Amino acid sequence: MKVREAMAKTFSTASSSDSIETVARLMVKEDCGFIPIVDAGRLVGVITDRDIVVKCVSQGQHDVLSMTAGSVMSKDAKTIGPEDTLEEAAHRMARYQVRRLPVVENGRLVGILSHGNLVQALHGQGAAIEATVGVTVGA
Repeated sequence: MKVREAMAKTFSTASSSDSIETVARLMVKEDCGFIPIVDAGRLVGVITDRDIVVKCVSQGQHDVLSMTAGSVMSKDAKTIGPEDTLEEAAHRMARYQVRRLPVVENGRLVGILSHGNLVQALHGQGAAIEATVGVTVGA
């Protein structure tokens, strides 16, 4: 099965110039802990709720709300293509210990494949087991 068949096709994004407050409010509104950062239609990074805690709050940043997404985002986001297989996606999730993969085609963000999407599509079998073991290391 291809990533395109299992990925979420609707998602919210923020830009690198948006404030952390804006990103955090978007996370609350969307009930998610992951926001892709897109500038000029291109994925430039991702922010997780954990990034906000580790890179802002735990570092004692006194003016967290004025920080921008660009200063907090992970710039080396692991991605996958829509025509890649779910087995490859599972392998990447396990190898990089990530629960979400931005789906990028021709440099543009076209979807998000979450661990949950993957497990549902594969009915919890095969490569879904590899991904689950990988993303829960140390949990």
